Amino acid sequence: MNSTILANIDDVMVSYNVRDSNDFGQKWSPIAQQMWQDITSYDAHGAQYGEKQLAPHLSRISDDGATFLLYLGYPENVVANFNDAYRLSDIGKIDKRYNPEIWSLPHRPTDEERILKRKHTEWAPDVIQTYTNGNEIVQNHPHVNHVIPALSLYHHERLDSKGPFGLPAGNMGVVMQVACIVDAYDGDRIQRPHQPAQRTPKEALDRMGAKGADSKYDGAFDADLLDAYRQFKLKQS
Repeated sequence: MNSTILANIDDVMVSYNVRDSNDFGQKWSPIAQQMWQDITSYDAHGAQYGEKQLAPHLSRISDDGATFLLYLGYPENVVANFNDAYRLSDIGKIDKRYNPEIWSLPHRPTDEERILKRKHTEWAPDVIQTYTNGNEIVQNHPHVNHVIPALSLYHHERLDSKGPFGLPAGNMGVVMQVACIVDAYDGDRIQRPHQPAQRTPKEALDRMGAKGADSKYDGAFDADLLDAYRQFKLKQS
């Protein structure tokens, strides 16, 4: 995937509606359903990781991002396309190269384990291809060959180019930035085994907007877009 293509992701998502009952829609729907079923049923040595953690996370971020895009004034087809694509964005986590135990660690991940876990973005397009291989109508549609891979690969990027791929800000587009924001927010709201309590919405948003050397997210997000998201989330809560 050429990162420069992300500059036009907003325009690409305006150009179609994944819910249309055309040839693509009819062929894509059962494939997407199978992918979601495999995500939900993915196990991690009895931890039921897919059902209890992965699928709920993907449901939350896809719904949250879609609702935020609607709040920002994006048309309904973009909202639908984002929701459908982003709920599959972590499908790289079920790649067969993983030992499923990596997703149910009882401890804070080591540096090596963090690096391995981040591979899920790079491996997502490979996993997607296993479901679409041989179906040219599906494979050649921008939803499958552009939007889902982009959201899968780059949802951990930052505006300061310090993300995993060093993606420059000018190549992200608003839709991609929204994907990064809602994923970071949900990740900060999940209570980890080493944390005494779950962060509140305000605590997570404060952390995302904090500045300085000690801030994990300093420089990660567009200030105006993050402020809009803050208002959006605090109204909800």
